[in-house]
Parts: sequence; structure tokens; C-alpha cells
Amino acid sequence: LINYPFAVPGLWYTITGTNSCASAHRWLRDRFFMSEGENGAHAFAKMDEMAAASAAGADGLLFHPYLQGERAPHWDALLRADFIGMTFRHDRGHFVRALYEGIAFSLRDILEQFRAQKLDLAEARIIGGGARSATWRQIVADVLGIRILMPAVTDASFGAALLAGVGVGVFADEASAVTTCVATAAVHEPDPGRRDLYDALYPIYRDSALALVDINHRLARFGQSAHKGN
Repeated sequence: LINYPFAVPGLWYTITGTNSCASAHRWLRDRFFMSEGENGAHAFAKMDEMAAASAAGADGLLFHPYLQGERAPHWDALLRADFIGMTFRHDRGHFVRALYEGIAFSLRDILEQFRAQKLDLAEARIIGGGARSATWRQIVADVLGIRILMPAVTDASFGAALLAGVGVGVFADEASAVTTCVATAAVHEPDPGRRDLYDALYPIYRDSALALVDINHRLARFGQSAHKGN
């Protein structure tokens, strides 16, 4: 975990992160779901419908979202993304569902880092492009086993705007800015059945990630040498 002074005087910010969330979602769309001339937003909506129609657990398909290496808990730039467990029964919807779930598992890796330092969470707020998907928000709630809230404004720059408002005197302080402007648009409670399913799947996600570390390193070195050769 990384700790540094927060924007609110007297408070500290404890943070860690995963490298590929919405960027992995866009990668899957651009590579496999976009036909020439198709609207990107329509492609995202189609993917979301497919994910919602696929059962929790994606029929045994797992995704490790290490498209740019990974930060917490690995801190390893040489890790590589993968889909594992593929069979003939898997269709495109399974791949989207597995991506949603794999990123949620990477967020659970982060939650476990907090818990290891006795910093447990009862709820979390989700923002950014991926927050638009109700299916994805519910998956995150089920995988993390905590309440997920979506603010009415999901753009990360909103916080900067509130701080600017404090700076120019629109708000008396940061707390009043939040009280005045921040509202919750959706709340997702973890579903007990799906939470149990993901609790059983998460160790497989973790163990398979660890089992592939050496393979990922070898592939990374191979890719680097092949790139130099070209």
C-alpha cells in the first residue's frame, strides 16, 4: 500500500491499484467486437448484454487482466494477460463475462492487501467508464462481497472541481462540498449465492496467476528479444 497526505488537511490517502480496468474492456471491444464503421458505444452495449446473459463464473473461463503487467499485489511489469479454461462451449459472451470477472478479481487482490493491513472496507464507490455497466457493478459487489455505490457523477475530475470550489470560496470546506454536491445514483449489495461462487473461484484465479509467473517472464523475454530482432 502507498500512503501520502490527502487533499483534505489532516487526512492521509491509502492507495494501491491494478493496471488494466476500463482499458482492458476497450481492448477487448476494439480487437474483437468492433466491425468497420460501428459505433463504439453500441459495441460496448452489445458486449454488456452478452455478459449479462452469461452465467456467473463464465462456465469455467478465467481472465487475468495483466495487459500492462500488474501492480498490486504482484508489482511485476513482466506479467502477461490470458484467458484460461477455454473449451468449445465458450462463446463471445463468456469472454466478456470473464473479462468483467477477472478485473473484479484483480480488485479483490487489492482489497485483500487492505485487509492484510487491517483496513477492511464495508463499501466502495465505483467511477469511470466501466461504472456505466450495471452488470459489471454487480459483479464487483459479488466478487468483493461488499456494497458497491455508484455516484451520480462518475467522472474522476469531479473531485478536482469540488476542490477548486473550496479554493475559490464556493464551499466553506471539503466536507460541505461533498455534502452539497455528491449523490448516489445506484447501490449494489452482494448476492449471497454468487458471492459464494466467486469465493470458490477466486483461489483458482490467484493460484493460476502464481503458477503462470515463470511462463509470463519467459514469454516477456522472448517478446523483447523477438522485437529487437525485427
